[in-house]
Amino acid sequence: MTRMNRIHSRTCKTHGNGVEHAPHTLRATRTIRDATAWAVAAACLLAGVATPRAEADEAEAARLEARLRAAVGWLAAPEREGRGPGTAGIEQAADWVAGRFGEIGLDTTVVGDSAYQRFPVTLEARLGPPDTNVVELVGPPGADGRPEVRRLVVGEDFTPLAAGGSGEFDLPLVFAGFGITAPKEGYDDYSPLGSKGASGAAVIVLRQEPQKDDPHSVFDGNQASQHAALTRKVANASEHEAGGLVFCNDVADPDDALMAFDRAGDGSERRTMPVLHVRRSVIAPLVEAGLGRTLAEIERTIDEKLEPQAAAIPAWRIRGRVTIERTEAESRNVLALLPGTDGREVVVLGAHYDHLGFGGPNSAAPGETAVHHGADDNASGTAMLVEVARMLAARGPFPRTILFVAFSGEERGLLGSAHYTANAAAPLADTVAMVNLDMVGRLEGDKIVVHGTGTGTGLESLVDRLVSTHGLEAAKEPGGFGPSDHSSFYARKIPVLHLFTGSHSDYHRPTDTADKINYGGMVRIAGLVADLVEQLATAAERPAYVEVASKMFARGGDRPYFGSIPDFGKPGKGYAITGVTKDSPAARGGLQGGDVIVRLADSAVTGLEDFDSALRKHKGGDTIAVVVLRAGAEVVLEVTLAPPK
Repeated sequence: MTRMNRIHSRTCKTHGNGVEHAPHTLRATRTIRDATAWAVAAACLLAGVATPRAEADEAEAARLEARLRAAVGWLAAPEREGRGPGTAGIEQAADWVAGRFGEIGLDTTVVGDSAYQRFPVTLEARLGPPDTNVVELVGPPGADGRPEVRRLVVGEDFTPLAAGGSGEFDLPLVFAGFGITAPKEGYDDYSPLGSKGASGAAVIVLRQEPQKDDPHSVFDGNQASQHAALTRKVANASEHEAGGLVFCNDVADPDDALMAFDRAGDGSERRTMPVLHVRRSVIAPLVEAGLGRTLAEIERTIDEKLEPQAAAIPAWRIRGRVTIERTEAESRNVLALLPGTDGREVVVLGAHYDHLGFGGPNSAAPGETAVHHGADDNASGTAMLVEVARMLAARGPFPRTILFVAFSGEERGLLGSAHYTANAAAPLADTVAMVNLDMVGRLEGDKIVVHGTGTGTGLESLVDRLVSTHGLEAAKEPGGFGPSDHSSFYARKIPVLHLFTGSHSDYHRPTDTADKINYGGMVRIAGLVADLVEQLATAAERPAYVEVASKMFARGGDRPYFGSIPDFGKPGKGYAITGVTKDSPAARGGLQGGDVIVRLADSAVTGLEDFDSALRKHKGGDTIAVVVLRAGAEVVLEVTLAPPK
C-alpha cells in the first residue's frame, strides 16, 4: 500500500490535544463554534460596540502580515543567494518550507518518510582539461603521400562552445556562408549544398550576417536581425543535420578573438554535435586552399550580390575530441498533506520557491552578476503557501485531502511540476484541481489576476463569488496554460486556477526586493486563497475538466502558431510534448500528448530551440509535414500552420 493510499484510508484525524475525533464531530464542533461567535457579534453590533470577533480578526490579520513580512524577507535575503539551483540558499529554503509545514502539523512523510521529492537539474557546463579538447585539420596528401595535419591549440586557435556536445569526431568540411536560412528574405546559405549537402559534415559558418552595414539590407538594414543570433545558427545547422558546427569571425572583426565558452548558449539543449569557434586566421587559408578563392573575396561576393556561396571543401576534414563537463544538482519539491476524511480525492495548492540565483540567461539584466532576490517571484507565493496551509490546518480536516507543494526548477522550465505530474504522490485521476501562487506580492488597488477560470466547471462562478466576498476584483483569463507550474497540471487534464498580481519592471532583476512587497495585499489574497481551496476540498461535486483554446509559451510574435505544449520533464532527442491546445493547428493535424517531434518539413528537430527556429521558416497557411515518434514508431502528420498570435 502506498503512502497516499494509507493516508486516504484514514477516516479520522488526531486533532488539537491529540484526541481522535470523527469527521462529523469536527464539523459539528466548528458549526457550534461559528454560530456562537456570530451570536456574540450580533449582540455587540446592536449595542454599538466593537465585536470581539472583529477585534480578534484584526489582531490575527496583523499577525499574519507580520509572518508574511518575515517569511518574504528571509526567503529574499542576500544570504539565500537568489535561491538558484545548486546554491546553499535554495537548500536552506527547501528545509525552511519543510520545517514550517511540520510546525503547522501537516503530514510531511509524503515521499517515503520524507517531505522531499528529488530530481536532477543541470547547473552549468564547463570546458574539460586542455588535453581532452583536441582538434586537428586534416588536408590532402602531400608529396610524401601523407595528409597534411594542422594541430590546433585550445584557447589560442579554437575553443569548444557550451552549445555543443562532447565526444570524438572526424567530419568532412563544408563552407556554409553565414549559416542563415531566411525564406522571408529570399536567402538560404545552405541552398547550394542541396537537401543533404550538410548532412554529417562540419559546416563552417561566418558570424554576423550579409550586408550588415547596409541600411537597406533585407536583414533589418544595418541593425542585427534575428538571423545573426548564434543560437539561431546552431539550431539551423542542427536542422540541416550537420555533424558539427565551426564558427569563424567575419572580415569586419579586426581582433579575430575567440568567443567566450557560453557565448552561443549554456548547453541546456544537450546537443550531441560539436560546436567550435576557430580563429579566422586558421580557417581562411583552408578555405582558400579548398575553394580557390580567399575568404574575403567570398564574403564580398555574398555582400554585393546577396547570393549564397556555400560549397564542400574538397579533401579537408576536421577531427578531434571535445570534453564538456556538465554539472548537475539535486533539486527538491517539498510536499506536505492535510489528510481528508472522505475517499481518495486531492486538491493541490502549489508555489515555486526557486529563483535565478545570481542571474544567468533568464535574467532581465543580462550580463549582471548579482543576487536576484526574487521577493515577488516567488518568495511571495512561497510565504503565502505556508500561511494558507496554516489557515487550512486550523480549519480542517476537510472531506478531500489537501496536498501542499513547493516546487523547485520552475525557472528552468517548470521542471519541478513536470517531475511531480510524471511521478505524482497522489494519482492524477484523483486530483480534482490545482491552485497555483506565482508573484502574488504586488497587489495594486483591488485587482487580482486569475488564470484558469474556464478550465473546470463551476470555477468561474466560485472565483466571482469569493473575490467579491474579499472586496477584490478579478481580471479573469479562462485558459489553463502559461509560464508557471499550473501548466504542468492542466496539460494532464486537471482543472487549474493561477493567481497573480501582475508584471512589473523588477521582474527577473536584482531589484525584486522584499521592501517592494504589498504585505497588506498579501493578507487579503491569502484569505481568498484559503477560501478557494477550502471550497474545492468540501464541494459535493468536483469540477469537471474543460479544454480551453489558449496560447501556450509564445516565443515571439513573428512565428506561425502551432499549438504544442512542451514536456520540459522529458529530455532526449527531439521535441517532446505533453499535449496540444484545443482547436490549434497541432490538434487538427493529429498530434497528441506523448509525441516527440523529430522533423518539421525539411528541418530535423533535436529540441525546443530547433523547433522554434524551424517554425520561423514558415508562415501562417503553410501546410507542412511533421514527423513524430509515437510508441517507438515514426508517424508522419500534416499540419496547416496558423498566423502568429
